[in-house]
Order: sequence, then C-alpha cells, then structure tokens
Amino acid sequence: MSRDNKTQVPIESELSISDIYSNRKNCSYCVQPFFEKLWCKKCDPYKIIEGWTSENPDVDKFIKDTMYSRKYGAWLEWVPFDRFTDIEQIGEGGFSKVYSATWVDGKANYIFEYGNWKKLDLKPIKVALKRLKRSHEFSIEYLNELKIHWNIYLEENFSLRFYGMTKDPVTKEFMMIIELANEGSLRSFYLNEFNNILWDDKIRILGHLILGLNNLHKLGYFHKNLHSGNILVSRDYYFECYNAYISDFELTGPTNKQKSDNKIYGVLPYIAPEVLNGNPYTPSSDIYSFDIIMTELSSEIPPFHDRKYDLNLSVDICNGLRPEFGKGTPEFYKELAYRCMNSNPKQRPKADELSKLLIFWCHSINGEMFGYNGKKVKAIFEEADEEILYIRKMNPDAIYTSQSFSFNNLPNPIEENMNNNNEDILNEYEVCSYCNKSITEELWCNECDPHYMIDGWTSEIPDIDKFIKDTMYNARNYNYYFLEWVPFDRFINIEQIEEEGVSKVYSAIWTDGKPEFRLINGSWRKSEFKSMKVILKSLNESQNITECLNKLKFYWNLCKMDDTLKFYGITKKPKTEEIMMVVKFTNVKSLKNITNDFNNILWEDKIRSLRDLAFILRYLHELKYFYKDLHNGNILQNGNYSYFKLFEPANEQKSDDKIYGILPYISPEILNRKPYTLSSDIYSFGIIMTELSSGKPPFYDKNFNSSLASDICNGLRPEFGKGTPEIYKKLAYKCMNANSNERPTADELYQIINFWNIILSGGVLGYIGKEIKVMFDDANNKIPNISTSYEKNPEANYTCQVFMFDNLPKPVNSSIIISYLEETKNKENSHFYNKICTYCNKPFIEKLLCKACDPYCMIEGWTSGNLNIDKFIKDSIYNAGKILSHSFLEWVPFNRFTNIEKVGEGGFAKVYSATWIDGKSEYVKLNDGSLEKLKPKPIKVALKKLNGSQIISNKYLDELKVYWNFYLNDKRYLTFYGLTKDPETKEFMIIMDFANEGNLRNTLLCNFINTSWKDKIKWLLHLVVDLKSMHKLGYLHKDLHSGNVLQKDSTVYISDFGLSGPANEQKSDNKIYGVLPYIAPEVLNREPYTSSSDIYSFGIIMIELSFGKPPFYNRKHNLNLSLDICNGLRPEFGKGTPKIYKKLAYRCTNANPIERPSAKELFEIIGFWYNSIIDLMQEEENFGYKGKEIKTIFEKADKEIPNILTSYEKDPDAIYTSREFTFSNLSKPVNSSSIISSYLQEDKTNEVARQDSQLADLDFKR
Repeated sequence: MSRDNKTQVPIESELSISDIYSNRKNCSYCVQPFFEKLWCKKCDPYKIIEGWTSENPDVDKFIKDTMYSRKYGAWLEWVPFDRFTDIEQIGEGGFSKVYSATWVDGKANYIFEYGNWKKLDLKPIKVALKRLKRSHEFSIEYLNELKIHWNIYLEENFSLRFYGMTKDPVTKEFMMIIELANEGSLRSFYLNEFNNILWDDKIRILGHLILGLNNLHKLGYFHKNLHSGNILVSRDYYFECYNAYISDFELTGPTNKQKSDNKIYGVLPYIAPEVLNGNPYTPSSDIYSFDIIMTELSSEIPPFHDRKYDLNLSVDICNGLRPEFGKGTPEFYKELAYRCMNSNPKQRPKADELSKLLIFWCHSINGEMFGYNGKKVKAIFEEADEEILYIRKMNPDAIYTSQSFSFNNLPNPIEENMNNNNEDILNEYEVCSYCNKSITEELWCNECDPHYMIDGWTSEIPDIDKFIKDTMYNARNYNYYFLEWVPFDRFINIEQIEEEGVSKVYSAIWTDGKPEFRLINGSWRKSEFKSMKVILKSLNESQNITECLNKLKFYWNLCKMDDTLKFYGITKKPKTEEIMMVVKFTNVKSLKNITNDFNNILWEDKIRSLRDLAFILRYLHELKYFYKDLHNGNILQNGNYSYFKLFEPANEQKSDDKIYGILPYISPEILNRKPYTLSSDIYSFGIIMTELSSGKPPFYDKNFNSSLASDICNGLRPEFGKGTPEIYKKLAYKCMNANSNERPTADELYQIINFWNIILSGGVLGYIGKEIKVMFDDANNKIPNISTSYEKNPEANYTCQVFMFDNLPKPVNSSIIISYLEETKNKENSHFYNKICTYCNKPFIEKLLCKACDPYCMIEGWTSGNLNIDKFIKDSIYNAGKILSHSFLEWVPFNRFTNIEKVGEGGFAKVYSATWIDGKSEYVKLNDGSLEKLKPKPIKVALKKLNGSQIISNKYLDELKVYWNFYLNDKRYLTFYGLTKDPETKEFMIIMDFANEGNLRNTLLCNFINTSWKDKIKWLLHLVVDLKSMHKLGYLHKDLHSGNVLQKDSTVYISDFGLSGPANEQKSDNKIYGVLPYIAPEVLNREPYTSSSDIYSFGIIMIELSFGKPPFYNRKHNLNLSLDICNGLRPEFGKGTPKIYKKLAYRCTNANPIERPSAKELFEIIGFWYNSIIDLMQEEENFGYKGKEIKTIFEKADKEIPNILTSYEKDPDAIYTSREFTFSNLSKPVNSSSIISSYLQEDKTNEVARQDSQLADLDFKR
C-alpha cells in the first residue's frame, strides 16, 4: 500500500551543547528533554508535535500518536478553525453534519533534503468537515470512531483521506477533516443523475464499495450502518469514472463487540432481518445492507420508498419482503443480490467472494476480460442499459437517516420464493471442466481459471483439450502465457507460404489477436483485442494424436524457454480435420534459400542463426532426443530467428540396416551402422557451419554414393569460405571429429556461439571479446571476394534418401582436422582456449569465461604487470559480479587514451586530462539473465599519475583501496573508473571522473568576486558530507586543503587520499606530511592524527573561502609559522564575514581538538544554514536563529564581497603542495587570547547565563 506523503524515517542527530541558544524544554510526547532545539527530533522530525493543543488531552494524544508513528508517512494534523473558508453545510445524518470548506494551507507535505525535512509549498484544497454532534463532551465512542477511521485509512486504498481534526469555536464540537467526495452521497448522486448512470458506472461503484467493505472485514470490523446515504461518490475526471467510499463509522466496531442495550440503530430497509430480531450483528449483516444497495442502484429508487418505516415494514422484511429491481436488470445480477439478501445469514456470500465477482463483471463490461463468459456478461449489461427508466414517488415517512428502533415479537426471518421465475442463463458452467468442482454463481472457477479461458470451448479431442487447459491452469499464478483454442473461423486471408512434405505452412490474419494482460488488484485484466498476422502450421500427424501431442508439447516447452519464440494456440481445419499450430508471423525462409543471398549475409547474421540452432539443439538433447536428420533444408529462419522445422523426436533406434538422411550431413559412425547418438547431431551441425562459411552446399561437386561415404569415413570434410576466422574453423572441426566422443556437447556449442553472438551484436565484453570482434570484422571484409557460383553434380541429391553401405572404412580424422585439434590442445594457455579461471583457478572448459566469477567477461585477457594490482582490480570485478552491480574497476591499456594534457601537480602525483576512447563499460541485463554491453561512448577523464609507482608499494595500494572503498560506500565521490600505466615511465595512473572546474584554490583565485555566500555554504556542505562519510567508515584524510578539493560543475569533492588511512593506524616515524597552514597544531606537536585534525583543516578552508586568499600567503611556511600556529595564530577572515560563520570556523580551529565539532555536527549546522539561504526553513529555529535570520545575515555579507581585495603577493616560500616536515620542541598548542578565546568564551558565557536563568526560575517557583 502506498500513500501520497509516504516518506523515509529521518536520521537522528546530536548537536553540541555550545551551539544551543534557547530555553530547555521537555518533549510533550516522550517527556524527554530536548535542550535547545525547540523540538524533539526523535519524536518530531517534521516539527509538528509542539505548539498547539485541541484543549482535549485524548484528542491531543491521538493526533500526536499518528505524528510519532508516521505509518506510511501519513499523520493527522490539528488545524485551527480559522484556516478554513467558504464553509457550507452539504449533508446531515443521524450522528453528524457535514460541511464543505476550503482549507487555506492544505495538507502538509515534506521531502528529505540535506539531512533535514523540507516542507513543500502550501496549496489550498477543498475538504469536508464532519461535525461530531455533542462532541464538546468528548466520549470514548467518539474517540473510537476517530481511531477506526484512521486505521481503515492507513490499511486500505478504498477510503477517503483523513487529514486531521479541528473544532468549531462557537459550539466547541470537534470536526473531522476528510477528503471531499465531489458527487455527494450515493443516494443524492443517483437521484440527481437519473437515466445518466449506465451499468458500467453502477458495477464500478459496487466494485469499489465491496473492496472497501472486504478490507473493513479483514481488519476485524463491521460497519453496522451501511446505506446509500453514507456511501460517498467521487468522480475521477482523469479516468472518467466514479468511485465509491464507505463513510460514517459511528456504529462500526470490532467483530467481537456488540451493543449491550436492546436498541437497533440504522436506516430500516438496510437492516438485516436477524438484527431486527435482536440477534448479534455479523459480517453477513453488512452483506445484506450491501445488496439492498444493489437493488437500489438497479432501480435508482430508494428501497421501500412508498412505505412507512415502522413496525409493519420490519414484520414484512422478516417475512421475506425485499425491494424491487429496476426493469431490465440482468438475471444473474438479481440472483447474486437475492443470495446476499437471504434470510439465513450463513448462506450469504462473503465480501471476498463478492469482490472477485464484481471485479470480473467490471472488467468484462470494459472489454478487459478474457474468455467466453466475459463476452456474454458484457453483452447482457449493454442490453440492460437500454431499459433504464426513471419512475419514483416518495412516501413522506420513508426516512433515510439513521434512527433508533426497538421492535418486539417480530416473526423469525423466512425465505420467500424470491427467484422462482429467474432462469440461470449461464447454468452450463456450473461445474469447472478442469477440476469438476461447483462454480455456481461465479460463472467461472477462480481457482483453476483466473483468466476465464478454460470453459466455453472444445477441440473435440480430449487430449488436445487437456493439453491446452493445462497451460491455462499452470499460468494462473505466474503469468499470462498460455495456449488458446482458436476457432478456425477467427482467421481470414489464409495463404499457403511453405510446404514441408505433406505438411503445409500458411499465413493468416487472426481477427481477435493474442490477448495481453495486466495484473491489477490481484486480478488479471485484459487489454483491447487487436487483429494480428500469424502463421498456421499444419501437423501432418494430425491423425495420430499421440505423435501430434508430442510435437505440440515439445514446441510449447521450447517456447517457454525462449521468449523470442511465440506459440499462441491451436486450431483445426474443418474440412481436413488437420490440427494446426498458431505461431508468431515472420518472413519464413529455409536456411538453404538464404544462402542464395550469401554476399549480403554478414558474420553476425551467421553466428546469430547458429546460436538459435544451438539453443534448440541443446534443449532437444536435454530431453534425450535426437534430431537424426539435421540439414539446411529443414531449418527455417523467421526474420532474425532460426529454428528447426517440427520433427519427430525419438530416442529409439531403427531395427533395420537402413540409413536415412542427406549423405553429407550424416556422421561417419552412422554410415558405419553404429547407433545414433547425441554426437551425431553435433556432426551435422558442424557441416552446417562449413556451409554457412562458404555459401555452397557440402560436396556439391560429388556423387552421393558409396565413394563419398568412404571419403567421409577417411576424414574428408567440406571446404570453408575464404577468410573464415580460425576460431570458427576450430570449433567446426571439433564438431566434425571422427571420434564422436570428442565432439563438444550441444550445451558447450551454445555457450561458445552465444558468447560470439553477444560480442558481434554490440556487447563487446572485455578484452577477449574485442579480439574476437576484430577477427569477424576482418572476415566480413572478405565476403565480397568469395565466389558463390558453382556447378552442382547431377548426382548430388539434397533430399532425404535411404542408404545401405557395406564394408566402409573405420572413421578417422584427416591430417587437416588433426592439425586443428592438436593446435587447440597446444593452446590451452592461450586466452581463447584458457581452461582455468585466473581468479578462482577452476576449469571453465570451452566457455571462454568463468561465469561464476566473471559475468562481465572482464577478468581474463589482460594483466597490469603487477600481481597486486591485478588482484585488486579482479576483486572489484568479482564482487560486482556477485550482485550484478556495474561498479567495478577496469584495466585500460594506455593507448585507449587520447588528448592527454597535464592539468595539475601535487606533492604525491601529477594529474592529466584525457579522452577515454571506449568509456566506462555499461551493461543491460537480458531476459535470459546474461549481460549485454552497451555501445562504447568516449568520455573525458582525469589520469592521476602516482609518483614513483613503478614498484607498487603497500602505501600506493592502500590509497587505491581507500579511494575505492569511499566510492563504493558513497557514490557522491568522483567516479573511480580503473587503472592504466604510462608505458614510458612505467608509473601507474588512476582513471577518475574529470573535475571540469579544477580545484577550489583555483576557483577562489579566478572567481572569488562572483562567488556568493550561498555557493560557499553549499561547497562546505558538500565537503562535510564527504568528511562525515569518511569518518563514519573509520578513515581520516590527513591532507585536507583547498588544492585537493575538486570541483565538477557546481559540486565539490574531496580527493587525494595519498595519506588517508584507518583512524587507528598512525605513522611510526617522526615526519609530518601536508600543507603547513592546514596541519592541526597537535599534529605539528607530533600527537596522533585524529578526526578532529581533519576538522581543523576544514576550519582553515572555511577561513580561506571567506577571504579568497590562501592561508598565510604572505608568510614563509617554516618553523616560525608552525610556532605561531601553536601559539594560536589563525588566518584572517574576509571583510563582512558573518559572526556566526567566524564562530564556527574558530570552533573548528580550536587549539584543543576535543572541543572541535564533529563532522556530523558540522553537517547539521551547515545544512541548516544552506536550507535557510534557499528558503526551505524560514520559520524554523536552530542554533539560536530562525532560518529567515540566517538568510538575512548571509545576504548582508554578500554585499561586502566586492569590497574584499583579492589581489595579493605570495611569499616565495609559501608552498601549497604537500610535503614533509620535521619540527622539534614546539610549544603546546593554545588559543590566542585576543580572538579565538573571545569567540569561544562567548559560547561558554551564554551557556552559564542560560543555566543561571533556569536556577532563578526554579527559585521563583519555590
């Protein structure tokens, strides 16, 4: 279930005591102190619990409970009455009055952004206000109605939205704020729209209503007062339909709770007779009321409109009187209504059963249902539309508001013969033809047949009927792919297009077309019928039902394995009684005919055809069937898909000595009268491979006699075409091996050829794939040079014949075949025939890749020349493959980069921009679970050369791992694509996303005047997000400065992880690394590096952003400067820098690392500043300021930027690249008394003042 304002649970955070500026309070919900935040973030992330009261503790708690739980992101609001305008009474019931109104503010909606919840713009909406009569004395009953309404709204989609509560300031009565139903009650709707409500609207209204009632019953509630006055109707203008909603839950309660008095409440005609007799209310009592509404909708007249609602009417109801139906009401509609109004509540249907049936009717009327019953239902309701009349005259004592009744001595309810004249027009479907269970009243067996297709037809062949119905039954829970029986008269424009012996193939137009379905609310819905062109394939074994059924089952199972094959259904030709398959239409040609157009067939087309054949052959062999007659004449090609003609699969051997087939395709062991095996099919497949390569039929120049048979046994094989790739020849020769035991299996064939097909269809996988693609591209260039003209020997007969050979030689391989087979064995270390995965060391035989380790085909076929680098990259590929993530590293040869230019240099590396010709490998997952690579696209990248990395040390490898871990855990970092190596210097280079704006120092140097405080705060927020993630992962940066903060577009990123490492890992030497002004004073004093040391560097960057100049640009970066830093010296701020900004920067650069804020706290503070500047938190108060005050402060600071002098003369010894320092005997770090201490002391003074104020308040109260 989803709700409009469904949100994620916000993240709890903590703020430092020194940043708290307002009075301590306790949360009104959890009663825990929330100090200075003005709200309890744990209970109240939207800041809506505090600051209001309904003046009733029970109502307050109820509303606050919804705010705290925020189930599905929905909660109630307390809304002051003065926030409503245009209030008008629109209805009155027995328990309440209802008004329409405009809610000026509308429902509050939020999005989560930068660690805080942002309230979206308010929009006025039209609502209904339901006044609870006498609720100024709020009782448990009223509270129960509120809770029931809220629970129902949360758990189901068929109720009106419940927004909140308000109170009439004059009467002090509470009012519910709910969604306004724009058509009013159902009763007023049909009275106002008489003759305009057709049966499709009526059935949809009933369907919507019963779904709501079903959910109510599932939640354990009865309604107890269901009538057309408290059913609300809303028109959906987008879908052009009406929806109905149950309202008024005053009498609703748990099913195990009954009223203790003897009073009966409700509108008399809708009260079930057993309730009139004083029996307990049950869910069946709601069903009775529902079906009174069914009669009312059929006639569009209120029930018993011409009677007084008194004792006499109640007696008649108990004696079996029921309202009349409208003229032309369908008989099966009446039958259902009478079942629901049965005097015996146990015989009434349940809401779940009703919902299924009404959904079926609704979909049938809309033409969205399958099958034969659906069509009849649609026709019956269309006929009923013509009979809708408007005739009504109301009795003044027919009161349709809920009342209290007290009847005594009523007769026991009896069953009148209500339906003696009604004939079940669909009674022929009372028993399911599949499971033989009763399907009375439902028109179909929902258990067997949710698609409504099993009944209403027959092929007149029981086995065929059962086969089709099995497919329908098996599709009931999983999908909508099943076979249909299609009457032959549903086909037109039938033309024969192919003949296969005594079997024929036709094209035709199927006027209804294959139905398409959608699963909606647990039911299958059918889309509109569309005629389509199909193929009708006759089965020449139609007289032999067993053989015919075997073919149908085989093809059906094959189609389920590959969704490119489409088997729609079965039909029968009336005159000949031939069974015909209905399959997808494509241009049908045999493979033999296609080779006539040889010069226009590229290798990718040939490989695709072979892949399709191998797929079917593999499936055939899995079933332990042989083909036995495989040749190019019985292979059809539908467009781009090849498949075998239907055949007789048999695992039996012939008992005679005859050999059947076309001689060149028959394997040598069969010519020697050996038993047929699976390998015999593989031999025929190899012959087809040679034929596709040369464009000529095999041995076209030979007599097909015993001499040719002898030559074949002695190793003669057909020739390949010019330029045929060597890997193709090797595979074909393996298939044609004289030793049948050494031929590949159909599965191995499919794996290899499918791999080639992926490569040639644009999915160039890895490095092996690129080389294979080059081979086939070269072969394509040779095709025009292949001569396809030939003179066929008259005795070369390419039709199936019977042969009887004696004394043929034992099959052997020719010297050519032996040389290829030997070469394959000798090349086991080659990447084309590598037998062992280099990652897991397990054999992967002929598949060219280890699918378990390497679904992207990226692990094999390359090396960086360094085992540690190889393992690092392969680890990333393997880990990505396990979850099919596209985040993995690649090894990229250096020659795949162009336009290489140096763009920067640091203390540990040089950085270049470059164009990566191939770009990052991107993949899509195919239906069979395999991955296909998308077309390569060149991208601009940065190459970071690691100085001195010719020999990769643990230090360099650690930087790579740190960077990769950061990127995997937070995709906000610049993308880490992979590694390469400079072929001249042999130094390794990181391939990463190119930061097109350079580093932050250069940005300030070139564009400080045009950089607003909004931009500065946004950049700081980006940096602190990175820093927070890094610290959360347990790492420290240790070299943070503006030179390694990179900017791409409008986002900044931390880079250069050369010194980064785990927080618990410190250097063992006495050296200090970094850019001196950014190094924390405790680190200068050789104290261990901590996360607070990174915060110090962040504070220096804050100062630099305010000033526009590098810190201490006019000082030598030497021992003297380090002494001054330890004594409290800090860089200058720019003119006009806000005081709150200085205060935070000074906290970050505090000499005492323990008193610096954490990255998490900085994220909270700077996030609030940024959200305030961009108008998301104008009225929110945090850290002593409202959002609008923060915005004003920084807007004022923007005006001073033009007055800041940005030109400066740098001291030659002010060095801003990372380097190594060794300082001794530095003074202990302290804060300067004049500046830093004064700012920090101000915080402490404020804190003491607040504590004193609280003590004074306490004394005053005492």
